[in-house]
Amino acid sequence: MSESARRSEHRRNPKLEDLLGDLTRDLDAESRPVPGRREAPRHPTVLVVGCPRSGTTLCYQWLAATGTFTFPTNFVSRFPTAPWTGERIQRLLTDTKCDHGGELALDLPAARDPFRSRLGKTRGPFAPHEFWYWWRRFLPAGETHFLDEEQLASVDTDRFRRELAAWEEVRDRPLLMKGLILDWNLPWLAEILPDTVFVFVRRDPFFTMQSLLSARRDFSGDEERWYSFRPPTFPAVKDLSAAEQVAAQVHDTESAVRHGLEQIEPDRWLEITYEELCSDPAWLYERLIVKLERRGYRRAGSYDGPVRFPVSAKVTVDAERAAELRSAWEWAENRDCAVTPA
Repeated sequence: MSESARRSEHRRNPKLEDLLGDLTRDLDAESRPVPGRREAPRHPTVLVVGCPRSGTTLCYQWLAATGTFTFPTNFVSRFPTAPWTGERIQRLLTDTKCDHGGELALDLPAARDPFRSRLGKTRGPFAPHEFWYWWRRFLPAGETHFLDEEQLASVDTDRFRRELAAWEEVRDRPLLMKGLILDWNLPWLAEILPDTVFVFVRRDPFFTMQSLLSARRDFSGDEERWYSFRPPTFPAVKDLSAAEQVAAQVHDTESAVRHGLEQIEPDRWLEITYEELCSDPAWLYERLIVKLERRGYRRAGSYDGPVRFPVSAKVTVDAERAAELRSAWEWAENRDCAVTPA
């Protein structure tokens, strides 16, 4: 989406972009070999997938807060060409084991509410970041986010794996990231990262659709403008009503994710609902840990996170719009249209 289509508070900061560009040139990371001893991550990488506004951000923040994983923070996101460098500097500033007499370690107060975000954006230097900057360095851009065989063949998978391995090595913990950008190519991702474990988050489609419309208004000020990732069916639905667009977005994204996961061994993915996450996160955490242990990772300690989260399930649109959304969902479910890539 062009900068002019975003509301002012969601536009990129040009001074920050210039500074990051200078930092990237100073590091010159992309022209150098990736450091580290491994060609691929040692531990299973955990990727949260699903439709935007379905609870993926809450799931990601929750898992990040457990202390089990290395994940891209707002600080590390400033190093998109060398996340391992950002991770080392962050560790230098925050890990008491690396401190010497209080010279550098920052004693920052914890976030007041670590599970709040706005359109996936969190506050605070060490809060989780979606880190699409990093993914987009490797993935070809197109009208939709589905990549065909030719596009996938162009991805530098060796460097992709090596960068993850170098990053993971800094703290020797499994990497946790959002993987929504590849919702339509999960079998390929599972093949190039054979120890990846996927967490697929679903939500009542009505509330996902309602939330997508709200995100459109927040992000661009216009309900008619598309928000977030585009399924392969985007060209066929982009000129429909906003209600039909979000219905197709939710239906086609979730169908593609499910279709992709069905091609991957069952012990490599976990399907959860937003409602289950809110009602019993400890139970879901234990289910995920079992899958990681089957792939050779042994955790330290037990779950001590939130017992539950409040469920956001309030109808915020009027009765006429609610009926329109429900009708659009029925249309999306029953239309004669290919919704999963081959």
